[in-house]
This record gives sequence, C-alpha cells and structure tokens, in this order.
Amino acid sequence: MLSQAGRLELTNAVFTSLPTFYMCSLELPKVVIKQIDKYRKNCLWQGGEINARKPPKAAWKLVCIAKKDGGLGVLDLGKQNEALLLKNFFKFFNRLDIPWVNLIWEKYYSNDKLPNHTKKGSFWWRDNLKLLQKFKSLTTVKTEDGKTCLFWMDTWQQQPLADSVPELYSFAKNKAISIQKALQYEDFSDMFHLPLSQTALNQLLQVQNDASSIVLTESKDKWGFIWGSMLFSSARIYEELVQHPAVHPAFRWIWKSPCQPKHKVFFWLILNDRLSTRNILRRRNMTLQSYDCVLCNDASEECLDHLFLNCSFAKQCWEVILQVDIQQNSTFPSILPFIRDALQSEFHMVATILLCWSIWSARNDWIFKGMHPDEASCRRVFFKELNLVSLRVKPSANDRFHSWMQNIQNF
Repeated sequence: MLSQAGRLELTNAVFTSLPTFYMCSLELPKVVIKQIDKYRKNCLWQGGEINARKPPKAAWKLVCIAKKDGGLGVLDLGKQNEALLLKNFFKFFNRLDIPWVNLIWEKYYSNDKLPNHTKKGSFWWRDNLKLLQKFKSLTTVKTEDGKTCLFWMDTWQQQPLADSVPELYSFAKNKAISIQKALQYEDFSDMFHLPLSQTALNQLLQVQNDASSIVLTESKDKWGFIWGSMLFSSARIYEELVQHPAVHPAFRWIWKSPCQPKHKVFFWLILNDRLSTRNILRRRNMTLQSYDCVLCNDASEECLDHLFLNCSFAKQCWEVILQVDIQQNSTFPSILPFIRDALQSEFHMVATILLCWSIWSARNDWIFKGMHPDEASCRRVFFKELNLVSLRVKPSANDRFHSWMQNIQNF
C-alpha cells in the first residue's frame, strides 16, 4: 500500500491531471470540481480504503497552497481552470490567425466595440468573459493600431487612466472607447460631458499630453504580462491567482532537504500542528484512557511541542544524538533557527526531521507494540533513516553529507 507521501504524488500526477484537457477549453462546473476533489481527498488521506471514515489531517485549502507558502502543493482545480482559460484571451487580444478568434471578432466586435462588463455571445464565450478582468489585471499592452485596447480601463501606461485620472474619467461619455477611436477626436473635450471641473480640466491637459506620444501603426496591438513576458505561461498565471500567505522559512527548508517524501510530509504535519497527537485526538472527541505523554512521567498532555521538544525523553534524545540542548517551553517552528545555529551544518533540516521521526517511532512502538522507549533505540532508528537519506543526496553535496554524518556518529 502506498505511503501518504506516495498518495500525495498520485493525487498530483493522476487525479489532478485527468481533467486538464477539458479545462483548457471549457469552464469546469463547480459540482464536477467538488466530486474530483472528493476523490483526491480520499486518495491523499485514506488511500485504498474507499469506505474509510478517517478525518483528513489538514483542510483542503491548506493542502492546495504551494509548498513554499506552507501547503502541500496540490493544484486548486478552480484556479488551474482559470489559468488555462486565460490563454483564450491571450490569443483573442493578440488577434492570432485562428478561426475562432477571427469568428468572434467579426461576429461580436466588428462595430469597433471591445469586450467589457457586458457579456454577450455563445455560452463558451460568456464563460470566458467572466475572467476578463482577471486577464487584464495581469497584462499590459503595447499600443500599435489601438484597436484592442480600451482608452480608459486598460494598462497602456503604468496604470489605467480610470485609476490615474478618476475625476476626468467620471465625465467621459464613452467609458469603453478604444485608443484608436479616442485619438480620432480632433478636440479631446468632445469626449466629455461639459462643463468640466477644475480638477478634471487639469487632468485633461495631462491626458492630452500623454496621448500625443502615441503613434498608431498598421501592426496589431501586442498584449504581454505584467512580469515582462510576451509569452503565455499557465504555471506563472496560476501562481499569480493563488494566495501567498506569509509563513516561516522552515516550510521551504523541508522541501529542499534530501529527506524521503514520507519524512517531509510528516514534518509538514508537525509544522502545521496536524499530526495525530493525543491532544488532537481529544479535540476530535476520541475517547482515550489518558491524554498524557507516554514517554515521560510529567503528567503533561501529549501535544507536538511537548512530545518532540519539552518531554524529558525527547530532550535526552536531542542531547545524546545531536548534542543540542533544547530549552524548556520551546515551540515549533520558532525553535528551528536555534537548532540550525546549534548544529552549524547545511544539513540541519535533515537532522531535525529525522530526530522527530525517531521520537515519533519510539512513541508508536511503545503504544502499539509494547516496546519500551530508550535513547539507544531512538538512535538506531535515526541512523537507519539517515543512511537511507544519504542515497538521495545530490552528487555535488555527497562528500559533505558523509563527512557530516560521520561527525555526528562520533558524538
């Protein structure tokens, strides 16, 4: 049976990829996304037990956040669908020589109008128009013939004129006029409801000055992206569409380490306080004889910070195996920079993850197998896993890793 890390890869590689072809062309109904997510959740948290009722260890929104931002990097299908559909606008506004692009321009916009808040056309085009503002928020336009660019609302300068000169914009007769049509006015004041306020009049002079620098050509307008590229990238657009919460740097350290995927997912659960410790089981209303830590006699409730940092057994493991003195009342993830500085090694994250894994193994062996925990057994598990990790180290760091591993074996 696949490990949880293996099921994570399966979730991304298979269930997430299956609807991609459809999402490139059509808006995926929300009920379909919900059903696919149900399968993906089951694959990630319950594996092959299709009728299992085990609760997920983390909220799906957290799982769908990028790894560098504290999530597991599973794609949000709704955002991915939007990112893929935005390619239609990229083709449309750049007027690529494609039959459907030519058809829509001729059928709906042959009268010099441009797509705006009014949604018209086939069901497919109306679904695309829902994303129009998102597309324009990510793009800039290099004006050539001015036919595809709105004078007021598109970014042909540093920001749309509707934002930079709002008072003048409020007097505009046609707020959806193209640059080409706007520049055909000999007197710019004919574009506005008169009389103008003094502020609007001052802004009009500024707009006239900016517009005088525009030279229209016979070429097509060129639509690119705010990050400077003229090429479409669904991956980059997806990154712009999803949230980027501020998180501890340790969430990046996890995935850069050479540890096995099972180790990384395990430590990710620790940093998010989602590991099934006894205080979590109490929170989920699971009845146990005791919720205290089984590795010590402190009569303290088993929580992450106690189990891995403040428990007397855990503190002895840190001191004996890595010679790190963990201070009382330490917490995750704030303790990680201290451990990094104490170890003085580029492989500090490997040591931290594997020692926590060893403590967790000792705890589970005592609960489920009746094997009494001691520092020697914890040390054996640590170096067993470390030897396996050594096979995953990049060749460029192989010598440094083995030198570091030999050094801590002599502690």
